[in-house]
Amino acid sequence: MILDIAKYLGLYALLIALQIFVISNVTISSNLGAYFQPQLVVMFLLLLPPRMSHVWIILVSFAAGILLDTFFNTMGINAVVCTLIGYMRHYATRDIENEIATREEDNKIWTSKKGRPWKWTYFICFIFLYHFVFMIIESLSFKNFLTVILPAALISTLLTFVFTITLEDLIYKPTKS
Repeated sequence: MILDIAKYLGLYALLIALQIFVISNVTISSNLGAYFQPQLVVMFLLLLPPRMSHVWIILVSFAAGILLDTFFNTMGINAVVCTLIGYMRHYATRDIENEIATREEDNKIWTSKKGRPWKWTYFICFIFLYHFVFMIIESLSFKNFLTVILPAALISTLLTFVFTITLEDLIYKPTKS
């Protein structure tokens, strides 16, 4: 149990370090900067074990978001969105533990045990939800919905999805099925 906690704390520290020191320092032209806002914290939330209780997932999600807010001065937006993701994630993963328990493999994370189509759908849906809600709260209106909010959410979702799949494969070294 302590080893699992240390593993997930290490994953969170790695993702926050990448977010702070690498991704936030990549500059795109000032006109297009709003469209490129990948957030790696959502990867951490989506890879938490499905056997965690709903309350713990919500608390961990809130803590992850509030810590991200302290680094990026976003005044609670990440905490709200991360808490929403933690709340919603439970309903997508509540029956998974029983399904994958029979196929326990040490070198694969639980999302890989469900199969690539399920994993990609799971990641894309929740990453899009994160970015869409984040953009709506950040802009506080639907005024620029089709010109800024939706394109920014879609582009950021695509970038975060690519980072998530790449990092998950690097960290968890998938086996050939």
